Amino acid sequence: MENNKDCCKFREFIQGNEEFLNNPVIKDFLSKKANYQLLKQSICHPTFQNKERLDQAFRGFYFNIRFTAYISSTLYFHAINLDKKISKLNYRFPVTLDQPFKEDTEVSLKDIAIYHEDFELKSDNILDYITDPDIYNALKSLTSNQRNILYLVYIKGWTDSEVGNYLKKSQQAVSKSRNKALKKIRRDLKLPSENCIF
Repeated sequence: MENNKDCCKFREFIQGNEEFLNNPVIKDFLSKKANYQLLKQSICHPTFQNKERLDQAFRGFYFNIRFTAYISSTLYFHAINLDKKISKLNYRFPVTLDQPFKEDTEVSLKDIAIYHEDFELKSDNILDYITDPDIYNALKSLTSNQRNILYLVYIKGWTDSEVGNYLKKSQQAVSKSRNKALKKIRRDLKLPSENCIF
């Protein structure tokens, strides 16, 4: 059992080091009962072993803080870099129907092939929206499932996940089918494939 002299020594330490003890890192360290007891032991019984145990506990605690901060910042910067890479990839490899029809124009395949909503065409068949004969024939050679997926994505503006829910298929299956259809359209239209990511 600790004597009064030891308790007084610890109380004096607490009163004389208020600013130090209010440091957020120290406060957090001492919030654990075991660490608080190690501090008390090293003040009341200042042996080498007691001080060493306190130092070891603090080094381990501080390492965890720094390691967590390092991992957090690494993840943060990797997320930013990944976002930049995805944006760059999307800029370099736009969706097939969004690509320019010719090199010297900004008009895309979608612009020349599909009626805009202003015409208020109400049809669930993508072929009814096509005005270009070559694209019409390329779309006609697809399976009805592929045409339906392209209709839901490019006419209705649904995501692959929404199409999957509607057709009771997985998002991966929809994405694979859509990519396969776009690859076939590109091949049928004899469009260059160097910019194609499918």
